[in-house]
Amino acid sequence: MPSGKKHIRYRPVKNRKKAPAGGLRYGPVFTGCPAVELAVERLYQAGDAQREERFWGLVKGLNYALQMQTHVLVPVRLTPEGSQGQFSWASHPIPPEKAGGLELWALSTPKGYKVLPAFTRPSEADASPATLGLPMAELPLQQVMEEALQREDLNGMVLNPWGRSATLDKGLLRGLLYAHGPEDAPGEAEARQGRQLAAQGRWAEAEPLFAASAALGCPEGLRRLAGCYDTGRGIGRDRRKAMTLWRKAAAQGDVLAQVAIGDRYAAGTARTPGDPGKALMAYRRACAMAETEMDITTWPVLCLRMAGAEAGATDKEQAARLLAEAVHGLHLLCKEEEDAEARQELARAVAALADCAREIYAGAANLQELLQKLAAQLNTESLHFN
Repeated sequence: MPSGKKHIRYRPVKNRKKAPAGGLRYGPVFTGCPAVELAVERLYQAGDAQREERFWGLVKGLNYALQMQTHVLVPVRLTPEGSQGQFSWASHPIPPEKAGGLELWALSTPKGYKVLPAFTRPSEADASPATLGLPMAELPLQQVMEEALQREDLNGMVLNPWGRSATLDKGLLRGLLYAHGPEDAPGEAEARQGRQLAAQGRWAEAEPLFAASAALGCPEGLRRLAGCYDTGRGIGRDRRKAMTLWRKAAAQGDVLAQVAIGDRYAAGTARTPGDPGKALMAYRRACAMAETEMDITTWPVLCLRMAGAEAGATDKEQAARLLAEAVHGLHLLCKEEEDAEARQELARAVAALADCAREIYAGAANLQELLQKLAAQLNTESLHFN
């Protein structure tokens, strides 16, 4: 006899399909701004003796964010009153191309300062009723810095004001936006010339320049020369010599040399099998070396290695975030300068991110469409996810 109750069918958890997200792209909605967040976190963890060092780490983290053309979430005024809505805009912000001419919302502090707030991810923007429900735009960090510097009614800007925050006054903003890079150290010019020749496949001409750079004590020259010995390009192959040079460069602070040591442990040789444990420890050491010296030439490569060596097996979504940062940074680097090694790293990152997307969106009917959108969102005009 019917009970009169509606029969409800439950789908088993293991068969539940993940709905496709807006896209695996570098930006505040998906990856956040990891370099800025890490630098701010380290600043708060510093003791009195480390505070100055960590402050400069924050400056370098912000400089890296500018190199990466990082976007942040910024409240805007859509009406003269600046009224708030009932729902969060942070996860679906106004895109940069539609935010032109909008007035940015400013935050007044109890001490009488007026600053532009910028948020590195949606959860930070929604952490206080003061900004929850305000319209949000996703804008380049550089654009927000420039507006905070130019407006006479502002004292600067603040990153993530509702949590562990960092206030940037106009003096610091001016230094970040208009500082010039340091002059070449001994051997850097030779290494740069060698890179340009190597990008053209002219290894026989590039190797002597790397050797000259190494002789002047340049860590990059040592690393590039080690790569020649490791692959036999431009010189006879000698993997022991390569490892010696990598260790010497790493001891002088070259992050990518430490990465190369991890790569050697991961790949092994004909006589020695690969050791993933040693490789992971080498990559972690490289991360520790780079945390206070963030740069677009190193940090995206580390994101790529950590995605495969650590996050890939345990957290696919974290691996995707790391890979999105790696692809974005390496693509910008390759557009800026011809570098054979950077091109190889970019191809590796693109393939890894496509594989990761296939796993995350397994079973989605429009998977190929998602991969094509992913390529477009990452601004990789010459790359395709097949």
